[in-house]
Amino acid sequence: MKAYPVLLVLLASTFSHGETSETDSERLQGLLEPIKSLSASFVQSVYGADGFEIDSSQGLFKVASPAKVAWHVTAPLEQQVISDGNTLWVYDPDLDQVVVNSVDGRLSATPAVLFSGDLDSLEASYEVAQKSLKVENPSFLLTPRDNASLFSMIELQFAGREPAAIIITDTLGHSTAIVLSGLQLNPLLHEETFVFSIPAGVDIINNAQ
Repeated sequence: MKAYPVLLVLLASTFSHGETSETDSERLQGLLEPIKSLSASFVQSVYGADGFEIDSSQGLFKVASPAKVAWHVTAPLEQQVISDGNTLWVYDPDLDQVVVNSVDGRLSATPAVLFSGDLDSLEASYEVAQKSLKVENPSFLLTPRDNASLFSMIELQFAGREPAAIIITDTLGHSTAIVLSGLQLNPLLHEETFVFSIPAGVDIINNAQ
């Protein structure tokens, strides 16, 4: 089972919680709004409905708004998922194949909306509830408003002022936990980071035409 841009998923920055009239959604948006770019390492673990781990991977990713992603699985099997906000490339070296898709309005129905820079879509796509009120360990639960969504729940966990993990549960009860490390907030990321150069000789499945 390969990692897929389920991940496409990041957030964070400063966090303060006090006696205010802010809604849970506004508190989460307050975390996301300052983020223009992000870089981190990740360990991703996939669990079955019975709670047993069935797959794990690790790698690096970079993200910038709006909807720019460079997700690179380095082990056990390499995979790259790259988006410039308009085109999404998924490259599997072991299959010698790249799949090309267009990025369209369906993005708002996926966890990618969390870092897309479109906070209105976040509010429209998810019901937000703050799970943990601890200043040092805040967390949020996001429930898709669309009953046809592939995800039943997303949990965003923070450690202090930085994101620590995201847990995505699908409608079959499987969950994917992505744990972050080596986080850099708002690094300078060049445009070419989010454009994939297709290697010569690979099979191309172009769904963007």
